[in-house]
Amino acid sequence: MGTNKTNTTLTKERAAVDRIDRELVKLLAERMDAVQQIGGYKAENADAPLMDAGRERVVAESWADAARGHGLSTYFAGRVLREILNWSRRDQERRLDRPEADPERRIRVGFQGTPASYSDLAARKMIEARLGVDVASTEEPGEQTRPKATRHGYRTFVDALDALERDEIEYALMPIENTIAGSINEVYTLLAEREVCVVDEEVWAVEHVLCALPGIGLDAIRTVRSQAIALQQCRRFLDGLPGVVAESTFDTAGAARSLLDGGDSYASAICSEEAAREFGLDVIRRDIADQRHNMTRFLLIARRPEPIDSRLPAKTSLVLTLNHRRGALAMCLQAFADRDINLSKIESRPRPEAPWEYLFYIDVDGSLDAPEVQEALDRVRPLTNRLKVLGTYPRRAGDDIAPTPAVDAPAPAAIPTEKPAPAAACPATPRNPQLKNVNPRPDGARTTVNVGRASIGPESFTLIAGPCAVESRHQIFEAAAMVKDHGAVILRGGAFKPRSSVYAFQGLGHEGVQLLCEAGHAYELPVVTEVVRPEDVGEVALHADMLQIGARSMQNFGLLTRVGQTDRPVLLKRGLSATIDELLSAAEYIMAAGNHRVVLCERGIRTFETATRNTLDVSAVPVLKERTHLPVIVDPSHAAGRTELVLPLALAAAAVGADGLIVEAHPNPENALCDKDQALAPDDLARLVARLRPIVAARAETD
Repeated sequence: MGTNKTNTTLTKERAAVDRIDRELVKLLAERMDAVQQIGGYKAENADAPLMDAGRERVVAESWADAARGHGLSTYFAGRVLREILNWSRRDQERRLDRPEADPERRIRVGFQGTPASYSDLAARKMIEARLGVDVASTEEPGEQTRPKATRHGYRTFVDALDALERDEIEYALMPIENTIAGSINEVYTLLAEREVCVVDEEVWAVEHVLCALPGIGLDAIRTVRSQAIALQQCRRFLDGLPGVVAESTFDTAGAARSLLDGGDSYASAICSEEAAREFGLDVIRRDIADQRHNMTRFLLIARRPEPIDSRLPAKTSLVLTLNHRRGALAMCLQAFADRDINLSKIESRPRPEAPWEYLFYIDVDGSLDAPEVQEALDRVRPLTNRLKVLGTYPRRAGDDIAPTPAVDAPAPAAIPTEKPAPAAACPATPRNPQLKNVNPRPDGARTTVNVGRASIGPESFTLIAGPCAVESRHQIFEAAAMVKDHGAVILRGGAFKPRSSVYAFQGLGHEGVQLLCEAGHAYELPVVTEVVRPEDVGEVALHADMLQIGARSMQNFGLLTRVGQTDRPVLLKRGLSATIDELLSAAEYIMAAGNHRVVLCERGIRTFETATRNTLDVSAVPVLKERTHLPVIVDPSHAAGRTELVLPLALAAAAVGADGLIVEAHPNPENALCDKDQALAPDDLARLVARLRPIVAARAETD
């Protein structure tokens, strides 16, 4: 009886969900109709901006207010809105002057691979965004349906370009680089040799899953198939499957499709979730890649250039060979620098027909029609043996074109200074000859350290927040949601906890690092965590975005040298009894080993005073800024030791010029396994951000 009642309730609620989903799609269609009307106006009025950042902020704040009113996560609502804004902008963009705007024009798009491969998925996204219609596979529709756009898979890149040059297709979409595997050399070579043009670019987030035939579990798998690069990108996951053999195939979707051919019921494939769904396979594991950020950049290639509206951010790609003389490359690059043109990519390739001579591929920000770009090219041409413009096209890689909407209480980091901190004369403080890397720069410029998409430096005030320790999956995910909703831009959490008492919670170790990174990935927050042993640095650096050296480890010189050998930014905390000179010397250890991305942290020192856990040395902030170019942040939580003191100390740190704060925040401080007395609850964090805002705004006005 109970089971029947449960099934009836489940059926009823699922029917309600289906009805709501249909209404959501209908409302989305209505919204896009309105967006298209706005796009039509912008197409007819060249002075109307394509993106109105102020308008988007208003919309984002309205969504956040509505989400709070309905008890929804503002982060969740913000993510939905961001996708809507992204697509709305692309939809408006396609209404600008483009050849395929002709409603009767039908186009064919080629790619290397099979249906449901990553190239195919990127082709679908690209053309749907440009046309605003569904893109059919050539295997799906009949001639009578006359789809507006079709996708055509080819075995090789050469085959796809041959088809383009024979007019069998209007476009070829090809991968040019991957954030893990690097550049696709064959595509670069083909672009240099063929008479084709780059007219657009697309970025696809590669998310590998493990799939198998229905009913086959992970324990039963004996073989994993995929494209060779995909197998390499999931090496650590595969190493954790003893006895399982990896087999290389043509591409990821082809590996998935091969499971349907029979012969091995216990085979599996690494591919996209879309490919698994396409072929009716079960997804066994998600997020199996070694690196969390796996992006592929694709270029859309045509036979002729296409116009680009001046309101769109543009990129121009070049290929050139230089006269074999000293300084030729430097003079080329200087031509762009003199005109304040950013180079987003430069790469060299050997010329097989001319040993020890090289082709250079360069991407510059700006349109070929821009006067400064034309001036730079006029200056560069005499220095080259050959200069070919591959194309000017909308810039989509390297920029967050759709900024994250505002959340519950926008972070202080969302209030940038009006301009970068001016280069001041070098301070009168004597330079320490033993601090070659740490000393102030001769021009007085200060360093900004990037941590994922966040940054710490003079241009903004950065809030880092999270629990003292990662205690469980539920706790760290709840903490990530809390700090994201209250405006933090970096998530902190301890996995290795050096405690004064042997009986205190020591952390979850590498499992805690994994949980922290999963939570950060889910809420789009880079993460920082402490390392305490040199032998742990390599493994932690594979996952965390920033490595923390705690106060007790500030003079662990072996550990400092080891983190200095990584490519991860380092948060270096001042020791409990360390002088400022000793803190700077510790930073020099890291930088001398090769890692110059160091952030200093004042967290209080041990004195004879017992009213607080430590004594916050507020004066250390201006002193450090006088003696080094490195960013300086403050940890008021460990200085205070009590929640009620964290806020006033944090405000003092902001007022005295700190570049940011790192605070302990826990969704349920009373249940925290360590440092519960100093952890901020959600309401405390909201008050902190609200009180910080006028101080940070006042600083921005005086900079």
